[in-house]
Amino acid sequence: MREMSERFDGKAAIVTGTSSGIGKAIALDLAAAGAAVCGSADRNAAGAQATDDEIARAGGKGICVQADVSTAAGCDQVVQAALKAFGRVDILVNNAGITRVAPLERIDEAFWDTVLDTNLKSAYLMSRLAVEDMLRRGAGSVINISSVHAVATHAGHAAYAASKAGMCGMTRALACEYGARGIRFNCILPGAIDLGIYPRDNAAVDRRTWRPGHSDIQVMKRRGSPHEVAAAVCFLASESASYVNGVTLAVDGGLLGTLRDR
Repeated sequence: MREMSERFDGKAAIVTGTSSGIGKAIALDLAAAGAAVCGSADRNAAGAQATDDEIARAGGKGICVQADVSTAAGCDQVVQAALKAFGRVDILVNNAGITRVAPLERIDEAFWDTVLDTNLKSAYLMSRLAVEDMLRRGAGSVINISSVHAVATHAGHAAYAASKAGMCGMTRALACEYGARGIRFNCILPGAIDLGIYPRDNAAVDRRTWRPGHSDIQVMKRRGSPHEVAAAVCFLASESASYVNGVTLAVDGGLLGTLRDR
């Protein structure tokens, strides 16, 4: 874990989907900044446990919960575990999500529900539960990890784009609902982030496995790091962002601006 400038000593965070990638980086960076972190995963519980083990080796405090946050029971399991271990929830990061791509004629109801439940319903359920504890102290920060697909997407992503756009709308509504009560809601739109599938050097991308022409519109000519998304989360969760509420922050290297110019 890296030493962070923002400190969260005495605070507790829940991060869903910590088995790898962005969720793992967020959990590690919040822990490095002093937060006690409750991570969760469902299908890759071993990955989330590995993240928790890394936090412990670095001297941080954390727990790991195997739960399906697309269900009310799973969300309750995570929040109750955090409250039992830490006694409070100050920061919630709704990161759990899946990407499934198919043309509309091949999207059946089960496909649609799986994507929407995992990506959007989980954020609603987790927020509702975490806010109950945050209201007791009149303070809290909820950060939803959406995607640039909420704004600019392409064929085959109907379910995914709908779920991510829904997160943005929900964030704005809840920011209005809870801002005066001390709880802030903000949303991050990651762009092309290096999750270990593709190299960060666009010149090395295999065009057979990447959307044709997509790398050409990367303004910074590289992919982002999960820790660059985590840095934005740490800012939005911090006191430095105490007047930042209801924003949608793109962490995309300028991708969305480029798409709008086309």
